[in-house]
Amino acid sequence: MVILPYWQMAMISDWDIGIKAQSVLEKQVNMLLPPLFPLNRSISGSGLRKTLNTLKKITDFDIIEIPSGTKCFDWTIPEEWNVKEAYIEDLKGEKIIDFKKNNLHLVNYSTAQDNIYTFDQLKKHLHTLPNMPDAIPYRTSYYQKSWGFCFAYDDLKKFKKTQKYHVKIDASFRNGSITMGEKKICGKSKKTFLITTYACHPSMANDNLSGLILWILLLKTLSSRKTHYSYKFIIGPETIGAIAFLSKNKKLLKDVIGGFVLATLGGSGKFGYKQTYLGDHLIDSVIKKSFKDLNVDFITYPFDLNGSDERQYSSPFFRIPMASVTKDKYYEYPAYHTSKDDLSFVKSSHIISSLKIYLKIIENLENSKIYISTQPKCEPMLSKRGLYPKIGGSFNPKGIKGNTIYGYDVKEINTIRALLFWSDGESSLEQISQKTGVPITRLFEATKKLENINLLKEVK
Repeated sequence: MVILPYWQMAMISDWDIGIKAQSVLEKQVNMLLPPLFPLNRSISGSGLRKTLNTLKKITDFDIIEIPSGTKCFDWTIPEEWNVKEAYIEDLKGEKIIDFKKNNLHLVNYSTAQDNIYTFDQLKKHLHTLPNMPDAIPYRTSYYQKSWGFCFAYDDLKKFKKTQKYHVKIDASFRNGSITMGEKKICGKSKKTFLITTYACHPSMANDNLSGLILWILLLKTLSSRKTHYSYKFIIGPETIGAIAFLSKNKKLLKDVIGGFVLATLGGSGKFGYKQTYLGDHLIDSVIKKSFKDLNVDFITYPFDLNGSDERQYSSPFFRIPMASVTKDKYYEYPAYHTSKDDLSFVKSSHIISSLKIYLKIIENLENSKIYISTQPKCEPMLSKRGLYPKIGGSFNPKGIKGNTIYGYDVKEINTIRALLFWSDGESSLEQISQKTGVPITRLFEATKKLENINLLKEVK
């Protein structure tokens, strides 16, 4: 029987999701999916606001409105957009495309229309997917005044090239705001990880309703725990939301050491992990360890500028390493950005599986503390502190038979040396473990001994 150190047993029991808790969580996910799915989410407007207010019922966070016209670096917060109705009908009044049946039918941020068009005039405003003839594509026009409709390629036959059509888009633009949610969980350390997601996609379940739901479950879970690190939760529209947050908080980000973008977490496909821009950051190490701990197979995706908000957080001024764990990663599944990404594509059990991965990641982050040697100018003298044999010439780690030499544990000597060499205030215990091959449990136990004799101190 293997007896784990008390601290490791506490972490496992505290962070693991039991069968009973998993059943409760799945019911909660199933309660959130149907009402949130059909909301007309965009980068602003009532759909986004209603989404955040619905999530707020699960656990509390601050809702922030950033007014239209606010300058955020090279960007400006746009006017707020809302839609009452939108459709295309023939001159007999028979509707061919109707926003009320599926809000993906309307190009997001379309301008108001109430005009008659010939088919030739209309066709440049129509979007289909010939390679997926029964799917509605998702299209946007946030920063260029335009309008359009999306529908299944198979429905083109409903249009007659010789006829005229009435286009009605009852949409409004006003000086309003974009809506964001934020919550800071303060840990023992000021060192902070960002946990972000984007809430601007309408009627697509994996991208990114699954991310919104996992975000609120993770926030609720962490809010009830005492943590070592601090965690800043951010939810809002993609790109402009991240830019607005960074613009508003650029002086407060000095303690941020990394983060995650929660996206596409509810599909039935394999887990994936998109690396940080560094590729070997603490977050990269911890994610790989977490998958290994849970014996979960995964695909590694290298950092790519094509993605989500990681390119804003990791931009040259901020350089915050951001990673994403996914389940059916964006771009990689055929239903991406189409009406096929519906409630049949995701399952509550898949979202909970993703939650387990993220909780394991956070558990490993919590264990991956960072230490610094109090005597970094060469190796401190270990023998006078009772940590090394006083008989010289006997220590040859490759040639020693047995586990001890002159009563000293060889593994402990190697562990102490590794800690003192690599504890530079930047490398975590997890990273030191990966560099040296010394198990993190042994490193942790040695840190306590070295802290007690003032050879190591934890970086706060």
